[in-house]
Amino acid sequence: MRRVHVVGAGMHRFGKFPPQVTLEVLGAHAATAAMADAGVAPADIDAVYVGHVFGGPVAGQRIAMRVGLSGKPISNHENYCSSGATALREAWIAVGAGICDVALVVGVEKMTDRIKGGVRPDPGDLDAAMGFIFAAGHALSARRYMRDHGASREEIAMVAVKNHAHSVHNPYAQYQKPISLEQVVNARPIADPLGLYDCSPISDGAAAVVIASAEGMRRLSLTGPAPAVAACGLVSGTVLRGLGDINEEDVSARAGQAAYTFAGIGPEDIDVVEMHDCFTIAEIVRLEGLGLLPRGEGARLTMAGHTSLGGPLPVNPSGGLLSRGHPVGATGTAQICELYWQLTGRAGGRQVENARAGLAYCKGGSVSGTDGASVTTVIMTA
Repeated sequence: MRRVHVVGAGMHRFGKFPPQVTLEVLGAHAATAAMADAGVAPADIDAVYVGHVFGGPVAGQRIAMRVGLSGKPISNHENYCSSGATALREAWIAVGAGICDVALVVGVEKMTDRIKGGVRPDPGDLDAAMGFIFAAGHALSARRYMRDHGASREEIAMVAVKNHAHSVHNPYAQYQKPISLEQVVNARPIADPLGLYDCSPISDGAAAVVIASAEGMRRLSLTGPAPAVAACGLVSGTVLRGLGDINEEDVSARAGQAAYTFAGIGPEDIDVVEMHDCFTIAEIVRLEGLGLLPRGEGARLTMAGHTSLGGPLPVNPSGGLLSRGHPVGATGTAQICELYWQLTGRAGGRQVENARAGLAYCKGGSVSGTDGASVTTVIMTA
């Protein structure tokens, strides 16, 4: 497989926008910004890969028409919260296999005019029928973690405090103000023990990256810093047997191992992480599942600053889903944008010093009776 590089990135700020700011507007903005950052024109793009969940039929083609990319090979990818990263994986495979040299990947979502309240599983899913929606599942995870490992409510809440502090330095974040530990702990309850600030928001937004082979870079005379996509792991959940452990995160361990093996590195080599923190507890247990933190120590280490900017393993310098926002189809691609900026020294006030290897993790959706639906792990190296 040929080496694949990220040569440009662009985003539309995440937030809540009026109806006239459509999915097509969001996606076209991010795509144009990424191509401009890479220094490429629409004619230079060989193929387009678009991740979205609620965008409707042929969303990618509707976006492409606006930016001069109609007529190209365009594919649409839905894998719930992993959709943007799944689109990247398909583009990575195509460029790595020599099917094309330069590809554009877009993750996009317009949620605020489609989703009211919390996002629910498919109505036909047994968990949804029983009221076991995402917030309930993560609340159960938090309760079990606190019981098993002696973690406090404040330690779990610290994930939100940390990520909001990081997003102050991110101009693309939905929220750019710090919050206190007291605000998180005393916020409106959502699913005990989790409150409003423990939960990622409903968001609109888009992110895009241009990836290329070495041949494509030479053809287009691209000479700027171009971190490599060293691995793109993708796994799905397996059938649960017995009572099990809600925080075992076997699916995360398998996803991490798939990426570590392909990239030829281990968790000890990772300098910065973009983590799918849809809820505060999710960041903790998934870091542990990936082997990035010791089992049962994640909450304590978060409170101690281990995962903060300036700590040994900065997690979500972008602000993560909790503060950058979570337009589900765009999240995976936004994580790749952040790693690109980190590994090229362009992250401004949220820059991780000497970042050479980054990992991005997304977990999307649920299937009753399994430990998840889709999980992606992307490793990038400078």
